[in-house]
Amino acid sequence: MSNPYLPRPIVHEWSEAIGEDQGEGASITRLLKQQRRLSRFIEENSENLGPASGGVCLYLTGVIARLFDKAGGRLRSATWEQVRGSEKRVQSVVGELLPLDDGLVGRARAVSWRAQPHILDEALMALFESDAEEREEDLEQVEAFKVYLLLWVATEVLDACWRPPKDFEGESDYAYHHIDPKKIDKDG
Repeated sequence: MSNPYLPRPIVHEWSEAIGEDQGEGASITRLLKQQRRLSRFIEENSENLGPASGGVCLYLTGVIARLFDKAGGRLRSATWEQVRGSEKRVQSVVGELLPLDDGLVGRARAVSWRAQPHILDEALMALFESDAEEREEDLEQVEAFKVYLLLWVATEVLDACWRPPKDFEGESDYAYHHIDPKKIDKDG
């Protein structure tokens, strides 16, 4: 049975707060060390990315781990079997997501079995929908797609390792919840 979903407004609020709080770096580093197999998988696959993309991917993996951490409960360390199983599962739908065009984000959202789809929607927004000038994740589309796939694997793995607290009130059904990506104030 899959975990209840972290609600989209909370995912967005926490993601923004993590990105703005310099003190979160220690938590992210701690979580990446605790998830050594997953972080090693991300590092190994980052060799196929540009230098900026690899750093962004590892950081965003830490942010995703921090989202689970903030939700409470227990986050076990991933096994290699979980990592490799999630990798194969995500790779199985790559053909359905392509081509890299304006429909990519919609096709990604349409995959019904995504673990924690609101976390993945936040990643899609950060990588593909925010203004290029606003994104910290300002990557070429091919690089952004590769990063998204790695973040998807990370989300699948972390969700499998997470046991929410007994009082956690998440969502059991997914419906896309639009949040406007950041826009640059051209006058300010």
